[in-house]
Amino acid sequence: MDKLTKPLLYLMQTPTLLSIGLGVLLLIVQTVESNLDPSIQITFFLFFLFSTGIPHGALDHLVEEKTAQRQQKTYSFTAFTAKYLATMAIYGLAWYVSPTLSLLFFLLISAWHFGETDLENVPFTIGWSVARFSLGGLVLSILLLTHAEEVTPIWTRIVQNNEIALSFWQFSADYRFFLLVSWALFFAASFIVSYRQSVIVINKARLLRLVCVLVLTYFLPLLPAFALYFGGWHALNSFHSIQKYLIENEPTTVKSALTIWSKALPFTLIALIFSSFSVWCWQRFLQSWDFIPLLFIFLSLVTLPHLNVMHYVNQRK
Repeated sequence: MDKLTKPLLYLMQTPTLLSIGLGVLLLIVQTVESNLDPSIQITFFLFFLFSTGIPHGALDHLVEEKTAQRQQKTYSFTAFTAKYLATMAIYGLAWYVSPTLSLLFFLLISAWHFGETDLENVPFTIGWSVARFSLGGLVLSILLLTHAEEVTPIWTRIVQNNEIALSFWQFSADYRFFLLVSWALFFAASFIVSYRQSVIVINKARLLRLVCVLVLTYFLPLLPAFALYFGGWHALNSFHSIQKYLIENEPTTVKSALTIWSKALPFTLIALIFSSFSVWCWQRFLQSWDFIPLLFIFLSLVTLPHLNVMHYVNQRK
């Protein structure tokens, strides 16, 4: 019985292994069928989006409340919601005024957020901050540049034919191998310099799982590749960090990851309903509007206030 229980327990404690398994299964289907049906890609994407992607951001109010308690400040859910929506409104206006600069800003903060999640338990020094950003930039570059053919039309529609942005992307796509190697060397150099200044414990098993996820994204189309990394890796690790943050110094009230995930369900359902309603409105009244930029802008609006909240979590690692 123990021989079966221990692997199951380890799998529950390391859910990213399930993500890797699903990624391998998807790759097998793609190999057997010679391609991956769009319906399968969309199903895979939606599964991770609503099972982990949106829920890991739907816990922000709990993080904010816990932070206020630790700082001995007053917490108001109404004030938190108002600040959250105000941030989205301001960023939405920025997208309207300058979509190109807004896209650049979103890519930069995404690179930082990915890096601070993937390179955990490091001191908050300038060197390690550079290493985190370079790792996040490398991950983002792998996702985008290895799917350049799929990204190009999306990029073109988002920047609305801005010549500078188009030239920048075309250069990046043409010299993708050089840029990926450069990002990798930049990360390696910043990591080595920071490690010599401040030694950290490296979780080799976690690093290996990240490598497996990124290798799988290389062979999969853009949509499932993004879903695998964002939902199957980043969101799951963020869940783990949020769980540790919420139960820190509270050994008598330790909550399981499943319990914490369940607290995100109400907001996840709201997001699902709002998304469905938005798609219906677009199909019924706004088909003249380009859907891809709207979808991207919506995702970035939801992400930006989440990054601000997660800063508290990552500071406590």
